[in-house]
Amino acid sequence: MKTTSKYLLCFGQEPTELMLMPDFRVVLCEYLVGAKGVYLWVEQSPVRSRKAIPRHFIVARPGKSVPENYEYIDSAVDPFGSRAHHVFQLPVKTSSRNQAPFSRILPQSPGTPEPGHPAPGRRI
Repeated sequence: MKTTSKYLLCFGQEPTELMLMPDFRVVLCEYLVGAKGVYLWVEQSPVRSRKAIPRHFIVARPGKSVPENYEYIDSAVDPFGSRAHHVFQLPVKTSSRNQAPFSRILPQSPGTPEPGHPAPGRRI
């Protein structure tokens, strides 16, 4: 059995940590105008906290340098703001070291999102 979950990615210098199953696969990356954010849709087996592993993603603007070992995932374009946002996955071995500290984002159970903007990394 597979599920598809949607996560909001943080903008800025610090990566967003998502707790994902080992079989995860990114199926879509999109900028949602109403939420003014970059979302990542991930297909994976149902999340079990003991089997979930941390994966780190960063959103970069055009022209921003990222290390060679970051893996390009997809781009999301704001059609009204004429801005592109490029999503990269950090390598597994260096995602927790050699990086600035950041807060851990755990998957949330589906529910009613907060008014306005859901928390980054929150599964919707």
